[in-house]
Amino acid sequence: MKLTNKILLVFLILLVLLVTAYKIIFNSIVELIPSATDKKAEYIYRMLPLTEMPIKVIEIKGRFIVEFIKSDSVLAAINGPDNLVNNYIVVERKGNKMLIRSKIDLTNYYHPISIRFNMKNLRMIALSNGTVASMEKFYGDSLNITLEDSTIFNAASSKIIQTNITCWKTSTAMISKTKNATVQLSDESNLLLTIDGGEVRGTIGEKTDFGLEGNIKKKSVIKVKGETGRREK
Repeated sequence: MKLTNKILLVFLILLVLLVTAYKIIFNSIVELIPSATDKKAEYIYRMLPLTEMPIKVIEIKGRFIVEFIKSDSVLAAINGPDNLVNNYIVVERKGNKMLIRSKIDLTNYYHPISIRFNMKNLRMIALSNGTVASMEKFYGDSLNITLEDSTIFNAASSKIIQTNITCWKTSTAMISKTKNATVQLSDESNLLLTIDGGEVRGTIGEKTDFGLEGNIKKKSVIKVKGETGRREK
């Protein structure tokens, strides 16, 4: 092969590599992931936009530590390593709904990422992918809670008139006090529920763990076979 042909071939290879690298960088096919074992991280607070319109629906996807705190002052922030928080945590806002998710799997990372909400009202919480969350001193008419993928939720010192809770895929919840509740448990999920003078109804799978206590006026909880919704004979 002539020298000119070799140079042309090398040039063409470099051109292909350059075009490929351009597509990878600008189309986000591959991202630079921070080291999972790096303990020298600078922590920051990223404030979230809650003041434009009251948030009533919150959906969180990822291994975060989350606090919901009843407060007259409205405030929300993400706390964690600057590289992770600034580059890999996505916050989407649409009307009165907020979605927070991670672009990468946070399971393998040394540093925890926490999210704190100080707010007046909350109507719906949807947590998945290993979120660990707590709710303190909330009072209201109704609250819908959906947990999925090994999520843990603890409602401490809160009192809701009507709580609707759904747990899937080995999730765990403890609802400390609600007057009435509708439950749906499946996929080896767990729920400890305290009823305060009302009724509880719903369905639970045969492989779930359902603990019920308190002043119960009426109970109509049906146990189903497997996780398909078939009633147990």
